[in-house]
Amino acid sequence: MPIGSSTDERRVAVLYLDLDGTVREGKDDALGRFVNGPKDVRVFPEAVELMRRWKDAGGRVVGVSNQGGIALGLVKYGEVVAAMVETQRQCEGLFDRISFCQHHPDSPDPEMARCWCRKPSAGAVVEAVHGLAQRFDGEIYPPHLGLFVGDRPEDEQCAKAAMLDFVWAADWRGGAR
Repeated sequence: MPIGSSTDERRVAVLYLDLDGTVREGKDDALGRFVNGPKDVRVFPEAVELMRRWKDAGGRVVGVSNQGGIALGLVKYGEVVAAMVETQRQCEGLFDRISFCQHHPDSPDPEMARCWCRKPSAGAVVEAVHGLAQRFDGEIYPPHLGLFVGDRPEDEQCAKAAMLDFVWAADWRGGAR
């Protein structure tokens, strides 16, 4: 038996999804701006179907999103949380966890300008894995089983930093993987 493995651990594949432009319409889609609250949430039906397939195969689904508008004072934290709740509702409760970074490097508040969780850093992925492990006892989430889907270069860079395979959102929704 390899070092660090246990017969009572279950290896689980995780689908890491950027939200805006991947799961729901965002700035570059018909919405034309960032999601600023629950009224802005419009989920891509293809994303929900692909999430359902991943879950049916025994995997976990995690949202990973930058929400720097909070740090910049453009949107209230509560509105972002409400948008996440609405996203989960429109996605039929398929997310096992949604992690988001509220920081932005241009924030005038030094506490909100630096972090380890903003993509392209892998911090939000690490936070999500930790949260999954606390919630689902006995599971481990090896990177080689995971997949990160996103629509921006920082998503691809985050996947690389977390040692995850990456697929572009439009390709994923179009059936590429």
